[in-house]
Amino acid sequence: MTFPVTCAVEGASDVPVAKRLLTESGLSMGPIRVARGKSQIDPRLSGWNESATRQPWLVLRDLDHDDHGTCVPALRLELLGGALQEGMCFRLAVRSIEAWLLADHDGFQDYFGVRSQLPASVDSLSDPKAVLIDRCRRSRKRDIREGVPPKQGSGRKLGPEYVALVTDYSQGVWDPSQARQRSPSLDRALRDLDRLSDWIEQHLDQ
Repeated sequence: MTFPVTCAVEGASDVPVAKRLLTESGLSMGPIRVARGKSQIDPRLSGWNESATRQPWLVLRDLDHDDHGTCVPALRLELLGGALQEGMCFRLAVRSIEAWLLADHDGFQDYFGVRSQLPASVDSLSDPKAVLIDRCRRSRKRDIREGVPPKQGSGRKLGPEYVALVTDYSQGVWDPSQARQRSPSLDRALRDLDRLSDWIEQHLDQ
């Protein structure tokens, strides 16, 4: 049995993404922390990184535009508070995890009932979540049109069923092996998980 990987993500809809990535790499999920935003992840990263000398970790965080004025490797070191431990897989999704979900064109179009062409280069999108929501406004499925985008005048950023529908898509339809072909960010994450799997096999698995 594979040694379980402790996980941390920004929100509830990211949980099935983490689980699918681990499954894709032949790993199993251990305890998971839903941090309710990157502001709740960043202060804890140094401690989690230190514990990754003894147990494996997967931390998923949106890059957003936090790399403005710096490079991503430097940002990662700053957030971690030091060198990356071998048991830590800390991935910054470019620009957010929604880009990874959009990258599986066939799965996304089928599940969300979207006919319009999806972006070929999802990592270049400035706001992938906004693109996802905009595409769902034009869905041929009523539950998607009414559930994913926020209702006009509500003052909310997400629709009433956003988390439930994105979670259902991520854990059932979304195919990381297809999505990684259109997202270098996701491809790097999966390759890093392969590295973590090797580390677990060498150091932890009995």
